[in-house]
Amino acid sequence: MNKLVFLTLLSLTACQPMQEIDDDFIEVSQSQWAAMNNINPFPFTVEYGEIACSSNEVYFFPNDTANDESLNGWPLNKLAETRLKEAKFKPTVANTIKPNADLSEAIRIGLDHCEKVRSQVASFNF
Repeated sequence: MNKLVFLTLLSLTACQPMQEIDDDFIEVSQSQWAAMNNINPFPFTVEYGEIACSSNEVYFFPNDTANDESLNGWPLNKLAETRLKEAKFKPTVANTIKPNADLSEAIRIGLDHCEKVRSQVASFNF
């Protein structure tokens, strides 16, 4: 019994709480765009959506489509476009980008999030 208590105490003290990594998506909305210190107008035709970044590929998912793993987001940067073409995939969400929209801020938001997640992952001690 003493061994069981000792092992239990040892396992509890040896474990460190794991930091939680932020979600994969950044919610953006037309009403909050200017409040996020964005200078350019909201570049999307929908009221809200989510920007996703993975391996420096930035995508937009309109409305509530980001959590549907069967959907491919709309590529916002060249790397995302290139990777979709190489994989012979196409976006499966509607193109909700305004004509001639400046996507630089949306891309920056996505890339900043990628870097933040990468830093969090690198800080874990495995």
